[in-house]
Amino acid sequence: MIVGGDGITVDGAGNPANPIVITAKPVPLVVADSDCITLSGQGTTAAPLSAAPRLDPNPANLLKCGPGGLVVAGGTGGAVATGCGLTGDGSTGSPVTAATMAWPHPCDVDAKSGGVYCDSAGVLRSEPRTMASNATAEGSQAYPATLVPAGSDVVVLTKTLDMRNPDSCRPALAYVNLSIDVDFNLPANSSAVAGIADDDMQAFVNRGSSTATGVHTQVGKIFRRSIPAGGTLTEELPITMGRGTGGATYTRIQWSIRALIISV
Repeated sequence: MIVGGDGITVDGAGNPANPIVITAKPVPLVVADSDCITLSGQGTTAAPLSAAPRLDPNPANLLKCGPGGLVVAGGTGGAVATGCGLTGDGSTGSPVTAATMAWPHPCDVDAKSGGVYCDSAGVLRSEPRTMASNATAEGSQAYPATLVPAGSDVVVLTKTLDMRNPDSCRPALAYVNLSIDVDFNLPANSSAVAGIADDDMQAFVNRGSSTATGVHTQVGKIFRRSIPAGGTLTEELPITMGRGTGGATYTRIQWSIRALIISV
């Protein structure tokens, strides 16, 4: 006895009058689409089964189906156009790279080089540019003959200078020069001293027998200051006098505060 399996039909008794006939029952082909493939057809000669890629209709999608397969629309199968400072076509053998030059300095590039950054418009930017500025305050003040104080480091005049750091990114280094020039009248056997804060910068003594008038010299000091990013620092110049003896007087004070401000 012959029994047919799934999809097979067996008829007949197996004799000349009623031979055995084996036939196949057609089984329907069931297919289902996936996210990226669409299937169609019945799997027959008249309607063969075919598969086609599903392409997202979003305008930003650059893939399209061509006679040779999927390609990037408007491109050459993955190659990219390069411009200012870039080389390569994006392939494995020619990756897109930045066109650089050899490090020309004796220091280590890893330890000393700056950075490259992307701004809000997608433009590459370097480290902030070096900035330098200056600030100055100066003047000359005349006095009626005024006795030089007998004590030490007596402040007779204070001047200031506001130093602004124009760099909003980094602190600035400021080199500040403080300068004074005091005119003294020195009778016989008199003395006078002038200075900056508690530092005596001028010291005169008249050991002669007549008055010396308009005795002076210009002196100065240099300081180094740090100014925060975008900040302002006020430099103070306290002009002091002392050790006045024998009727010594002063008649004029010249002063200046000059700053060189650098951010790197």
